[in-house]
Amino acid sequence: MIKPLSRFGLLRYRGLFTVFTVLVAPLVLPGSGAARAPQFSRSVVTQGWTAAGYPYMNGGISLDERHTMERMARPYNLKLVFARRAGIPGAPVFLLIATNNGRHIETISLSGPWFYIQLPPGSYTILARFARQAVLVRDVYLWEGHRKTYVVRGH
Repeated sequence: MIKPLSRFGLLRYRGLFTVFTVLVAPLVLPGSGAARAPQFSRSVVTQGWTAAGYPYMNGGISLDERHTMERMARPYNLKLVFARRAGIPGAPVFLLIATNNGRHIETISLSGPWFYIQLPPGSYTILARFARQAVLVRDVYLWEGHRKTYVVRGH
């Protein structure tokens, strides 16, 4: 003989079913975790030290990389964003940084459109070499505790 469920018993089973579907099913059922996996490749943000010993970070091709870089940007006092005239992000072939009194600091090859570097306080000139064009940014003044951001546009 089958005993009908009371209203209380039905609510209890419904609660157990909800717990199962929310907590247990994603762990047990095959393929359910794959739907939550990111569909994009992992972020590739390059961090390192220049030849003169200044820390830098480069990347920003994907939105994930840009978010990662923004989270890690605190120690850097200069941010350069490279873009083509149409506003599409692009990376120059290389970057030359010098002090305004003419002392060469760094030449760096970049792989992404965002570049962060920590330089000593002072005034700098930056030369970005795109495919067939050089863009000069003069009078970049940096001081302790402040970050400067420049958008460098080329063809």
